[in-house]
Amino acid sequence: MNSAQADSDRPVVAISSCLLGENVRYDGRHKQDACIAQYFSDRVDWKPICPEVGAGLDVPRPAVRLVGDKDRPRALGVEDASLDVTDTLVEYAREMFPELQGVNGYIFKCRSPSCGLTDTPLFSVDGHDNGFGSGIYARGIIAALPDLPVIDEQQLLDAQSRDLFMQQVLSCWQRQKAGVS
Repeated sequence: MNSAQADSDRPVVAISSCLLGENVRYDGRHKQDACIAQYFSDRVDWKPICPEVGAGLDVPRPAVRLVGDKDRPRALGVEDASLDVTDTLVEYAREMFPELQGVNGYIFKCRSPSCGLTDTPLFSVDGHDNGFGSGIYARGIIAALPDLPVIDEQQLLDAQSRDLFMQQVLSCWQRQKAGVS
């Protein structure tokens, strides 16, 4: 359990920083989501994370997209395909595993090449649409922490999904408080 969790009397939810209004996106902007703040801020403590900034990428930075095979995509530059941040994002996910042991849920940014859960556009090497995949960082976190409740802001628009996520977060928090894995 990390120190933030040990001191908290509420569940801790990791969240893509841009959703809380932090200007960390590739274009220097944010994707603040008022619904998230309205529904969750009085119920949870936040652990904002931007994997791209955390991994050392600048703001602003060149845009990247998922390229290649759905099971093993690469995060390559949109304008310059020689820019490959895949390994950087994978390594950052590995570094975050210990810090995320004390969180009770994670809200990811949909359609993001680093944070998207299932709906990030995937392109073939020659630039054609190749379906959808999962962001590099999100893929690593989910593989390492399969019991962690996860959702993205698009899924939170559905009241039933939002309520289920909150129930899962509370259940995870109660198990952690009781010392049960």
